[in-house]
Amino acid sequence: MKIALLGHGNVGSGVSAIIDKGNTSFTEQLKIKKILVKDESEATDERMVFNIDDALDNDIDIVVECLGGLKFPFACISKALNMKKHVVTSNKKVMATYYDELISLAKKNDVNIVFEASVGGGIPIMSNIRHTKRVDKINSFIGIFNGTTNFILDKMSKEKQGFKEALIQAQKLGYAESNPSDDIDGCDVKYKCCLTGNMVWDTSLNLDDITTFGIRTVSQKDIDFAINHQLTLKLVGRGIKTEGQVQVFVLPEYISNDDTLAHIPLNLNCIVFKSDNLGATSYIGQGAGTFPTAHAVVQDIVSLLNNENLKISTDNKVDINNREYISKFYIRTENLEYFKDYIYKKIASDVIITEPINLFKLKDLIEKTDDKNLFVAGVCYD
Repeated sequence: MKIALLGHGNVGSGVSAIIDKGNTSFTEQLKIKKILVKDESEATDERMVFNIDDALDNDIDIVVECLGGLKFPFACISKALNMKKHVVTSNKKVMATYYDELISLAKKNDVNIVFEASVGGGIPIMSNIRHTKRVDKINSFIGIFNGTTNFILDKMSKEKQGFKEALIQAQKLGYAESNPSDDIDGCDVKYKCCLTGNMVWDTSLNLDDITTFGIRTVSQKDIDFAINHQLTLKLVGRGIKTEGQVQVFVLPEYISNDDTLAHIPLNLNCIVFKSDNLGATSYIGQGAGTFPTAHAVVQDIVSLLNNENLKISTDNKVDINNREYISKFYIRTENLEYFKDYIYKKIASDVIITEPINLFKLKDLIEKTDDKNLFVAGVCYD
């Protein structure tokens, strides 16, 4: 099976290393014929080309996209699908943004597009969703989808590091990009929640409807609140199915120390699904990194090699309605007057716990404060 590999950065280089070794009966059947890189300055291999047209030979069977970014990868993936080639991608941003278009193109051309590596890195999330759905209905999911933010919060909690210090350490260790905005603002988790929800409920969720809060403004004061109340602060993504609609959102949450998610350290990820017969099932592992993510990419390639049923359905019409999610929230802001009608308990001059309020209303109040330093988190204690 001949492969065109688009991109040779962290993930792409791991993919080529695994396949080139060919040390299993499956990977021995795979051959990378072309590798697309940016320009000649990146050329270190005779298979490397610098133009997408040169990468997509007629005899290529599978196109593996590990470029990152949005518009150029979308164009490359679309071209490959229209040439009736299967596509494997690790790019959660392009998949979540153009889900309808790409799934439709794959169906039109009777090929597959698969994206195991886009959610949970090396954790086999998508394959386990497919496996579970064969005999069960998944009703909800919750998870730590981002290793960068988990690392930061873990360091702040256990070692009393400041946010900036922990972020710099994450960058030095390769867990965070030089521009960490997608991670710390929750966008990375939003993309992953969108894809997870799509696969769980055979739908195509509106990415813009996923309410998203990050940890950019978290302080040691917020961490200390958790410690003092036997809680742990985590950035989580949730999806909850009700009749004909779902709630999907990204939010820092104060989680009970008895909860599985409270014990996920450093840059690990953990996703928990709840279904009718299995109950709660947890999947824990490396959510990023060269070889864990590349492993997931190659698993998708092997699944295509084995002619597994990887068709994706978007037949169910499911709307996101975050007005239905009601909780108490921790709010730290200098502009508490905007929340005066919703105060359950005052913790400090700039910190309150709200009465139960729906997430949509909370978002509206937060936007009105115009406080760039405001921090919000869900709370799970009385």
